[in-house]
Amino acid sequence: MSYSQFLEQFTALFDPAPIVGLARQTGWMIRQGTIDAFEFVVGLVFGQMSALQLTLNAQASSYTEPVSRQAVDQRYHERTVDFLRATFDHCLSQSLAQGPDPSLTQSLAAHFASVDLIDSTSFDCPESLAKILPGCGGAASAANAKVLLRYEYLRGQFAPLALVPGKRSDQGLAAQLTSLARPNGLVITDKAFVKLELLQHIDQAQGYFLMPWPRSLSLWQPSPEGGRTALDLAQALRHSDPAVVEFSQVFLGQGDQALPVRLIAFRLSPESAARHRAALREAQRKQGRTPTQQALELAGWLILLTNVPAEKLPARAVSYLYRVRWQIELVFKQCKSVLRLDLTEARTKAPRVLCEIWARLIAALAIFACHAHVQRACWAQRQREISFAQVARQIQQSGLLLAQALIEGGQRLRQQLHSLWRRLLRTTIKGRQRTRKTTWENLVEHWLGLAPN
Repeated sequence: MSYSQFLEQFTALFDPAPIVGLARQTGWMIRQGTIDAFEFVVGLVFGQMSALQLTLNAQASSYTEPVSRQAVDQRYHERTVDFLRATFDHCLSQSLAQGPDPSLTQSLAAHFASVDLIDSTSFDCPESLAKILPGCGGAASAANAKVLLRYEYLRGQFAPLALVPGKRSDQGLAAQLTSLARPNGLVITDKAFVKLELLQHIDQAQGYFLMPWPRSLSLWQPSPEGGRTALDLAQALRHSDPAVVEFSQVFLGQGDQALPVRLIAFRLSPESAARHRAALREAQRKQGRTPTQQALELAGWLILLTNVPAEKLPARAVSYLYRVRWQIELVFKQCKSVLRLDLTEARTKAPRVLCEIWARLIAALAIFACHAHVQRACWAQRQREISFAQVARQIQQSGLLLAQALIEGGQRLRQQLHSLWRRLLRTTIKGRQRTRKTTWENLVEHWLGLAPN
């Protein structure tokens, strides 16, 4: 991807005209005032990004006309929340429409139309949001927000799917994932999101899933007599010698609604198994319980479920493909840290806190979009991977300059984006580790490099 394409797509993401139009539609702007609608958004999204403290002065530092912090504070009310939410929806649709074609992941795209990675992240909020975003209660914060996240791995597209109270369980959010079901698309989630209804929906849409086995789902296997018998997985694995054990067909649930899947179990190293069992014992001790021998046996295995046929996804590749989700989980944590989602100076003004959350999610869209475009260019030029953490840090450091350039536009914006583009290509390449391969290198070595495209 050339710089000219990057410039076109970034400026389309933050085009002033649609954002000003949204300010009018939501009632935030009745007539032109001292604070311009586009400058308000850009100052909140980028102006605060590189500041040491997330203050109103930091937001106003990029404005064309000087204004007091009180003037900025007065622009935060319920219509401002509607305005920022609408701006987020606009930027999200723009980023999804502009995503680059697969580059590094091109060989994986030959197998799946999409690879959606699902995760959630939560963070404490000021007590002013306790009624809107209640926490879990007890000793926890009175207010807590949870963001349901989706990352399309092939094209590097980031899409927050929902902002909900922190007390909502991940499994309760599973219904939000049904829209991701599509023919030949793959959904990879943690077991916290697993519900049989969701898996059936994906399967009926001719899509695929890959996720850990939650013990809440019973396992059944065909019996010689033609019926089905319960599978005692712990006993079956206890007597298995191979490091990888596959059950080519097991059923989740019973009756007509039972779903046939593959189950692949990977024996953990002695060190990893010991850590998992110690964690299990500690968790059970806090509840006044003792883990069963069955639970201790299962803690020594990574147990994955999928409906992808073996000829499409061999057992040797399943664990490496699932590790992509772990990698993205780390990326989400890095993004959360860079954006400082859990920090705010607005302790008592709920609309401002909500606006800051939406603004930081808009910033996340920009960071992920930059990462996707730079990754494509770097792979084409050098066949190397880009570090998301370094991309995020570089953009964070350039936040105020980006805000000022976006507001001024024209030649200054082109120069600032060109400087950022060159710096990202030069400074964000992942270093090579002689003793440890990347997740992508393992996928290529154990599967993609062996399978015909």
